[in-house]
Amino acid sequence: MLPVFKLSDGPVPLLAFHGIGQDHRVFESLAQALSGRYTVYAFDLFFHGKPPVQAPGEVLTKPVFQEIIQSFLRQHQLERFAVLGFSMGGRFALATAEAFADQVDELMLVAPDGITISPWYTLATGSGFGRGLFRYFLKHLPLLHRFGQFFIAIGLINRSVLRFAENMLVTAEHREMVYNSWIYFRKLSFNHRHLSDVFNEKPIRIRFFTGHFDQVLPTSYLNPLINRLHTYDLTVLKTGHNRLIEKVARRL
Repeated sequence: MLPVFKLSDGPVPLLAFHGIGQDHRVFESLAQALSGRYTVYAFDLFFHGKPPVQAPGEVLTKPVFQEIIQSFLRQHQLERFAVLGFSMGGRFALATAEAFADQVDELMLVAPDGITISPWYTLATGSGFGRGLFRYFLKHLPLLHRFGQFFIAIGLINRSVLRFAENMLVTAEHREMVYNSWIYFRKLSFNHRHLSDVFNEKPIRIRFFTGHFDQVLPTSYLNPLINRLHTYDLTVLKTGHNRLIEKVARRL
């Protein structure tokens, strides 16, 4: 089981999944804004929280995650609910909506990861060699920085993306959390055709929120999925990645 925290009360249960380096507390302002309309259940994901949540096995598969959510729903006697995911938490929100499409009324995705997969992520997690290389760079940050500057110079990455990555890697604890999360969650991936077929067949209200200045997970990263959806709402807010939850709280 994952730790879950009830942050507000309302007639609609809302399962919320945070981004990398965060925990359930990132949703406190949003839960306050939604109080009276939603009961927000915010999860602490594996390798996050205080103390960090321990992970079972070597990799998280969709069937294992589905059983985790099923146990939560049984425990709280929930039949219908909404789902929200921010950044990395978008993978968990998508996996929940895919597995429980018959029970989900609303899906809110805030700059979600898991739709467009970065080639850097594929390189770092897709093979034993890549994972070893990823581990090596995390232990040699000056080398990672030099490579990052080179990739900026030739236009392969944006400066704000490198800054975001380096901010996530400040301490050894943070580096271990990032490595474990990337490796452990790599099986939470999606076939856009299958996912859109599932969503198009169900009366799920799908709402996307992105940041106009977000270079980490920009609006264009939604295209492989939204181009296949029959209906959805898209709100682009004038902010970057890190303040999106705060901005979304004011719009819901």
